Amino acid sequence: MHRITLQGRGPNTMSLAMMESLERALDEAKDQPLLVTGAGNAFSSGLDLDALAEMDATGVRDLLLAMERVTHRLFLHPAPTVAFVNGHAVAGGCLIAQCCDIRIAVREPKLRIGMTGVAIGLTYPPFVFDVLGARLSAANVERVLLSATRYDFDQALSLGLLDEAVAMGDGLARATTVLEERAALPAASYASTKLALRKPRIDASAEARKRFVEEIVPSWTAALIRR
Repeated sequence: MHRITLQGRGPNTMSLAMMESLERALDEAKDQPLLVTGAGNAFSSGLDLDALAEMDATGVRDLLLAMERVTHRLFLHPAPTVAFVNGHAVAGGCLIAQCCDIRIAVREPKLRIGMTGVAIGLTYPPFVFDVLGARLSAANVERVLLSATRYDFDQALSLGLLDEAVAMGDGLARATTVLEERAALPAASYASTKLALRKPRIDASAEARKRFVEEIVPSWTAALIRR
């Protein structure tokens, strides 16, 4: 088992540096089962908007491309993956959790999870739809993305954003147990089945790539400048 801990400025805010660190962690993990969690008392509260405000168009593009690579690599990781959502998982943090096979959170009343990009004027790139379309019903994908709401753990469970919520103090042990149970399954069969389920979900079309590069990246730059 390989453990990946999300670490960033503030409550594990996501930046290009964090994405590059995640890529290196995935390289080190190779094909091992993964436990993904956050440092301190947050899973990840999403993008580091202060760092983004200092980026030019090239920096925003590099960040989005890195997010795409990390998202697809974690989504298609051949071994079992478990997200231990130890605190807020918002926007990019929520997306990372959805990439994992099993999502376990603590029963913390203040915990919030959701996708909030619409609220700050961002246009979602294709990889967000790739992942959420595989993990949630079509109706719940619409609700989660268009409402830009931060849900509590009970709401997140009902929407399919979480698989399980456990008492504070029991979460890491439970996540480890679930990962060990999955890891005991035949590795080759698990990997091939997961790939067959998820690879077709990724939109690798030329049209999607063109829209990503020519429309979405500039729209992010413009939205962040407005902020």
